[in-house]
Amino acid sequence: MSATSSGLLRLFRRCPPVDLAADLAPYRHFIVADRHVGWVDPDFARVLAEFPAVFYLTDRAVRLHDRLSDVEARSAAVAEVLATLRERGHVPGWRGELYPVNRRFGEAPLLLMERAATPLFGLQTYGINVNGLVRDGDTWRVWIARRAMAKHVDPGMLDLIVGGGVPHGISLAENLLKECAEEACIGPTLAERARPVSMTTMIINAAEGLRIGVQFNYDLALPADFQPRNDDGEVSEFQLWSLPQLEESLRGADDFMFDAALAKLDLLMRFGIVGPDDPDYLGLIAQLRRPAPFVRT
Repeated sequence: MSATSSGLLRLFRRCPPVDLAADLAPYRHFIVADRHVGWVDPDFARVLAEFPAVFYLTDRAVRLHDRLSDVEARSAAVAEVLATLRERGHVPGWRGELYPVNRRFGEAPLLLMERAATPLFGLQTYGINVNGLVRDGDTWRVWIARRAMAKHVDPGMLDLIVGGGVPHGISLAENLLKECAEEACIGPTLAERARPVSMTTMIINAAEGLRIGVQFNYDLALPADFQPRNDDGEVSEFQLWSLPQLEESLRGADDFMFDAALAKLDLLMRFGIVGPDDPDYLGLIAQLRRPAPFVRT
């Protein structure tokens, strides 16, 4: 597609990346065991101040109480507060999944927290993205899913064939097999062929709060006669697209959920559909790999 076509940096105007100095200035650091692990906006900080046995506020931070000295105690205390806030309507979209709270993937968690609450605390979370690819002569086609209208986040939007968060207590490989089975009825023998290829990050202000995500991207070559089927009610349909069709969609429409759009943009760049001659190329790379906005503590 010519350089005069719509620039792909438009994707980042749709969900502008958070600026550490400007956009996060009003936020308080969320501190656990003297480590900066998240960001809390002023309104939610005032809500947390109602639970002084668990949280206390300083000039620039919301701190988890020091008397909570291990993962079990911290997790239990925070779970009790979140259960109360859920009843008040402060934590919509409850998932019943625990996410690790840390600053680096694989690092021992400082506490475990309900997934739906993580954007309220501006925590770094982790997920997997799977590009389902089908050989088409000298090029590839890619499976696209449409999210069910019942989904709490981004209902009805376009998505990857398989994607999902990584909760506590499950490895990336185990989670990949689980999500492949649930979302597209891809059996373990086929799913094990998926290969890790890249990672993308995002730091955006979303309706549910501050989303700081690290996404591990996989490519999975699928047989031409394979037809994905959804088994958990989260997908309404699947479509098989050419890569030029995918590029056209990303350049001209906002049909993809944002983190899926990033994974698909990364795919187009890795496959040479979007190359260094694109005037946005360097800017796109910078936006796809933004570092987590934490300060040294």
